Amino acid sequence: MKKIISLILCAAVCFGVLCSCSSTEKTVLTVGEAQINGEVFAYYFNEVYSEWERNGGDLLAIDEMVAQTVDRCCEYVAASTIIRTLQLPLSVDSKKSIAEKTEDVWMLYGGFYTDAGISKQTVSKITEAEEYRTQLLLYYFGDGSEYEVSEEEIEYYFDCTYVAFKAVNGYFTTTDENGDTVALPESDILAIKADFEKKRARLESGASFADVNDGNDVDATFSAVSNTAFPEGFLAKVSALTYDTPAVIETDENIFLVVRVDAKKGSDNYYKTYRTKYIEALRGEMLTDMLVASGEEYGVEQDGGRLEKIADDVISARNKRK
Repeated sequence: MKKIISLILCAAVCFGVLCSCSSTEKTVLTVGEAQINGEVFAYYFNEVYSEWERNGGDLLAIDEMVAQTVDRCCEYVAASTIIRTLQLPLSVDSKKSIAEKTEDVWMLYGGFYTDAGISKQTVSKITEAEEYRTQLLLYYFGDGSEYEVSEEEIEYYFDCTYVAFKAVNGYFTTTDENGDTVALPESDILAIKADFEKKRARLESGASFADVNDGNDVDATFSAVSNTAFPEGFLAKVSALTYDTPAVIETDENIFLVVRVDAKKGSDNYYKTYRTKYIEALRGEMLTDMLVASGEEYGVEQDGGRLEKIADDVISARNKRK
């Protein structure tokens, strides 16, 4: 498959299906004959830097971040050119989504992007390229494709990674006069546990959440099992429950009355709604590697000094807004 993508990219470049820049934009990187301007490089460098910052990477390793940004630019060129060569036009809905995402991003980060020398037009171009990449993901790995991801693999990933449940919770702690969190008296904790056990028995006998929750119904929560917003170990315990069977789960400071629900059923069918996201998780890295390799095989030329200067400007813009 990597060879197929390389050939398509080569054909695209030979026929002039290129990412070009206007006379007012300076090229800092070329992939084959496709020209990448400083704005595109700055956008992707900011992405890479943000990832390193979130993951605790060495923020002084500018050379390594620049190299990763060059890979992102190769992927950008490959996705944009291959999609045109395959003649896979964007749908009306896709174009609308690109416009909406661009507006949303600009509303949130337009000030920073302006400081970093990145225009709204560039944000739109990159958002469009991301849509191309999604189309390529489905073209190669989606339903009915040559390298289709099996239903069994998607379902296994989904069941291992996500969980849906309804829950009400209580606390084994309170706040003292100094504002500190302290444990409740043991007698209070035992009373809370007994109350939750009674509620569990009522649910099991056919009562609704509203019946056991002072008339307030409970909406289902859909979450990744790795979500750290919940107490440690709670979601793993929920994902081990049998569907539609009430249970009481305790953590150090909390108690929960929980019913695990099947996220693949009902009106909120998270399995179908976010199916592309799961294919991305399973094959996205493979697609990225192939796109990057295809761009690199055609040939990459870069102005190292200018790339480092752009990286410094992006970091300065980030620091300015801290």
